[in-house]
Order: sequence, then C-alpha cells, then structure tokens
Amino acid sequence: MNLLRKSLLTLLATFLVAAQAMALDIGNLKDQGVVGEMSTGYVGIVISNPSTEIRSFVQDINNKRRAIYAQEARKANITLAEVEAIAAKRNLEKTQRGHYINMNGSWRKK
Repeated sequence: MNLLRKSLLTLLATFLVAAQAMALDIGNLKDQGVVGEMSTGYVGIVISNPSTEIRSFVQDINNKRRAIYAQEARKANITLAEVEAIAAKRNLEKTQRGHYINMNGSWRKK
C-alpha cells in the first residue's frame, strides 16, 4: 500500500509539473488566446486579468527578445528600434491564423 501511494504521489507530481510547464509555453498561451504578437516586436497579454505567473512569463520572454534584438543591432550597426521593427514584421507575418496580433493598440485575430 505504501508503494502504491508513493507511486501515485510521484505520478501526480509529474502530472502537475508537466501541466505547469505546458501552461507556460508560448505556443499554448497563443493557442488559448492569452497572449499575442504586438507590432513592437514583443509579446503582449490579450486577456484582461492575467495571473502574476503569466505576467512574469511574458516579461521574461520580452526581456530575452530585447537582449537578442540588442545583440543583433550591435552586430548590424543599426538601432534597437530598427531591429524591433524588422522582428515585429517577421513575427506578425509568422503568426498563425486564429492567433492574436496587436496592431495600433488593438487586439484582433489574424
């Protein structure tokens, strides 16, 4: 009985970790309509009352993008704003149909 209980607890813990990892996957969040691509080159939150976890996740993604954009700007000897504009165009073009995009401050499905 003790072994069965440990196995079930391990299975439950594994399931919860997998569910959390799945919930904080950018693709899944886009599929769920929680986040979308913005015309700034960054990800934005579509829903009105996001959890702290979602806000932190989006901020982390945007910080990583900003670091990559800055690195690319230095390499190409152009401004961060120019790289952001290029990335925004590419990201919006690559956004799947049915996912949200933000153009001119307004969310809409592509």
